[in-house]
Amino acid sequence: MKLKYLLLILLISVIGLQAANNKMLFGIWEIVEFKMVQRGVETVSDVKTLRDAGAVWDMYFNADGTFKQDFNMRGNEMKMETETGKWRTVNDSLYIYLQTDTLAATLKYSYILLGDVVVFTMQNQRNNDKIITRFRRK
Repeated sequence: MKLKYLLLILLISVIGLQAANNKMLFGIWEIVEFKMVQRGVETVSDVKTLRDAGAVWDMYFNADGTFKQDFNMRGNEMKMETETGKWRTVNDSLYIYLQTDTLAATLKYSYILLGDVVVFTMQNQRNNDKIITRFRRK
């Protein structure tokens, strides 16, 4: 009987922690660092480099589970793109579900919240290549 109560308390704690993590992601986030690791070689663009290049990437996490991102990582001469979808977290994983006219995709990131900064990592399943992005709350 005590085991049932212990498991119930543990389950409620995990659900509560998950809800608290979701609340911390609510809001608008802007990119401040972009790192690509390919074959062990890192290429990093810090906030100054990104701004000087005209790069923009804003992510909007809404309390109702909807998601939007506005981005243009190619500079001022290119048009801003917008994607919408849904999002959810499970432990330290973030799942973003995007739906366009021609494509449905699920993006899986691991994430770490560091106050007003969040770090997202997307790992290639076939090798050690990855993209690590750092966003700051707007």
